[in-house]
Amino acid sequence: MIRILTATLVAGLIITAWAGTTIDPSRTLYTGRAMGLGGTYLGFANDAEGIFANPSGLTKLEYPQMVGVSRKIFLDETTYQVMAWSAPTHYGTFGMGYVGTAIGESFPTLREPGTNRIVINPSSEAMGYDNSVLMFTYARQLPWYNLSLGGNLKFFNQSIGGGGVGDRASAMNLDLSATYRPLKYLSLGANLQNVLGGSVSWAGTGNTDTLGGYWKLGGALKLFGASTSEALLTNNMVREMSVGLDLDLPQNILAGASLFHLGIEYLPLNFMALRAGLNQDNGGSGMTFGVGFRQSAFRFDYAFAARPGITGDNPHYFSLSYVGDRTVSVSKKFKHMASGINFIRPRDRSLTSLETVTVVAEVKAKKIYDQKTTWTVPLFESTSEVRETFDLIDLAGIRHNSYPINQVGTVEVPNPLNIGRNLVSFSGYTPQESIVVSAEARILRVLPFKDTPMQHWAIEPITLNSVLGLIKGYPDNTFKPEKGITRAELTALLVRTAGIDAVRWDKAETEMKFKDVKEKLWFSPYVNLGVEMGLVTGYPDGTFQPNKVLNRAEGVTILARFAKLPESDGAVFPDLKSGFWANKFIKPAKEAGLLKYLSGKDFNPTYPFAREEAAEVLYQTDPIQRKVNEFWETGMVTEAGGTSPATSESR
Repeated sequence: MIRILTATLVAGLIITAWAGTTIDPSRTLYTGRAMGLGGTYLGFANDAEGIFANPSGLTKLEYPQMVGVSRKIFLDETTYQVMAWSAPTHYGTFGMGYVGTAIGESFPTLREPGTNRIVINPSSEAMGYDNSVLMFTYARQLPWYNLSLGGNLKFFNQSIGGGGVGDRASAMNLDLSATYRPLKYLSLGANLQNVLGGSVSWAGTGNTDTLGGYWKLGGALKLFGASTSEALLTNNMVREMSVGLDLDLPQNILAGASLFHLGIEYLPLNFMALRAGLNQDNGGSGMTFGVGFRQSAFRFDYAFAARPGITGDNPHYFSLSYVGDRTVSVSKKFKHMASGINFIRPRDRSLTSLETVTVVAEVKAKKIYDQKTTWTVPLFESTSEVRETFDLIDLAGIRHNSYPINQVGTVEVPNPLNIGRNLVSFSGYTPQESIVVSAEARILRVLPFKDTPMQHWAIEPITLNSVLGLIKGYPDNTFKPEKGITRAELTALLVRTAGIDAVRWDKAETEMKFKDVKEKLWFSPYVNLGVEMGLVTGYPDGTFQPNKVLNRAEGVTILARFAKLPESDGAVFPDLKSGFWANKFIKPAKEAGLLKYLSGKDFNPTYPFAREEAAEVLYQTDPIQRKVNEFWETGMVTEAGGTSPATSESR
């Protein structure tokens, strides 16, 4: 390689041929934030600048980021350019970086005879020199030990020309880095530059120069923060402060001394950072100072960092970064006004045995909007979601059951009730638009059976099944909820639920199918119709055994058939064994929500199937829920075609 020395080469940017080493322009950072921190960056690397200092730190990125620097240094003869881009993905963080130096019109020098001074050599042409590295970066957070790994694949290109000479060199190498976070406020890092070793080969002369770098070790400690979960200490006077220390260990480079870098970063405001550092360079040590300003997704960084031992160096460093941000904007578009009346007590579709209840309700209107929320990452993406929302507005002119009341907002009024279904209504109008809104609640007043008080766990299914005419009590006004239900009683329940025409009913009353089901018994037509509908069957000896108490497995099986649930085998209760005959009915019944009352319990298939259980399971079936909804909406009950006279037998 041609041994030509220029003033800029003395500054350390280009090849010192006799030493056999070449300079990696990416090993020294010239970005504003890094220089403001005195070159300390292994633990701070949480933005695109980390490509050069610690690629594994890129796993902290939430958004795509970019950074760029272009400036003149060293007596304004050298152009220095830095560009980096990185983006997080589901597969890790990818990035690309470029660092280049270019020297043009640099005159060769010589020793003046007699004075031994270094002077420009007028007999030689001005020379130019380029040195650049292109990096492809990847970083990945590992799923254990709070450890992340990263690396740079680097491609070097150098050229020199002028003075009657010219040559070009290239090489490839690799940086490997790791970041470990043993604590949320402590980050330790390492970056091994150019671990493959090797050399840069000059095409024209065949000479080679060793490609060295630094093995960098360091970390950052977050001293102060908003809480002890993210910082070592908390202090109301210090919003956020971090300190860092890096050690550079030279590997195959001219300067053989280890270098220290110390930095501190203080964030007094969300948009501003103050920095200071101690930068140790081959020529000596010097203090650095810096400031950074952030506006939305962009950050501007400035640093003052005089580099010891380099005459004429420009100590001012500037960089502009895109660091990403997600802004949220919300807009509303009015749609319409609706009722916002909310019955607090009693709720709609309530049961009570009281003659008078105190009704408490919020009497308001809903001003309904389409609310559009937009999330924007500047320069990259914008997503939006539209959903309906509303504001509540107090009503004026409030009326309760058409009678005016002198209350606003949350009202409280007494309301007398009749036996049966009662409607309680409120209305009013919006003060500005004069739009009238109203709402009503339905309250069922009943006289419960003597042995099923309003606090009974199955009071709702027992009451509604009774109101619908599906289940009956005994002449003494008892229900006997814990008594096992017989085959005849359950068959009657199911037949009452179905719509039966008069012709079929008359036929059922006259056609006896079993020898123990006699005419004139209250359950005879129900049993005959139940067999015809496929709900029940008799025994091989020609009997039906109408007074036999069903066990739980038998009762649930009959109700699952009634609900037309598809058979599905499998043990769904802890005490049921695989292969049990009723599993194919019990499993679909549980999946359909018919067995909520057994949640967290054993099934106990041989237990008597109590009347209260039968009322609950039947109540949860779709046919009964349709009848219940019809009753609450209209107050009407669709009765089965045909009823039997009341007897002393239970129904």
